[in-house]
Amino acid sequence: MADLNNLISPFFLNDKEIKKVIELIFFSYRDFTAGPDKILEKLSFGRAHHRAIYFVGKKNNITIKELLGVLKITKQSLSRVLNQLVKEGFIVVSTGLDKRTKTLSLTNNGKNLENELSTIQINKIKKVINNFNHEDINGFKKILYEMIEADNKKTFQDLNA
Repeated sequence: MADLNNLISPFFLNDKEIKKVIELIFFSYRDFTAGPDKILEKLSFGRAHHRAIYFVGKKNNITIKELLGVLKITKQSLSRVLNQLVKEGFIVVSTGLDKRTKTLSLTNNGKNLENELSTIQINKIKKVINNFNHEDINGFKKILYEMIEADNKKTFQDLNA
C-alpha cells in the first residue's frame, strides 16, 4: 500500500498539495478506464463510444440533443461515434414523438457491452470503497459533485432523478 503520509498531509490549499490532487485525479481516472479501454480497443472503439453507450443505456430513448448536452461534444464528433455504433449494431436510432426528434436506445449487443464495461468499473469501485466508512465515501462524493460546474449539476441531477 502507498505511504499515506505522502498523500495525507496538512492541506492548506497550497499549489504543491493541489498538484497532488490533480495527479490523483489523473492516475485514478487512467486506471479506472483501463479495463474498459482494453475491451473497447478490440472493437476499434474509444472512450467517446463508451460514454455514448453508457448514457444511452442510462436513459433509454435519450434524444440526440440530450446526449449532446450530457457529453458536451460537437454534433460532428457525436455523429462519427453514433454512426459507428449504429452500423455495428450497438445502438438503434428511432424517430421520437415529433418526427424531427431522433431517440437512441441500446440493442441487446449494446446492453451486453454496456454491462460488461460498467461491471469492470463497478467492481473496481466496490473493491476500493469497501475499505472506507460512510463519512469518507460521502465526503469523496461531495468533493466530486462540487467539482461539477453549476450548469452541469442540473444535467447530473436530471440523469439521476
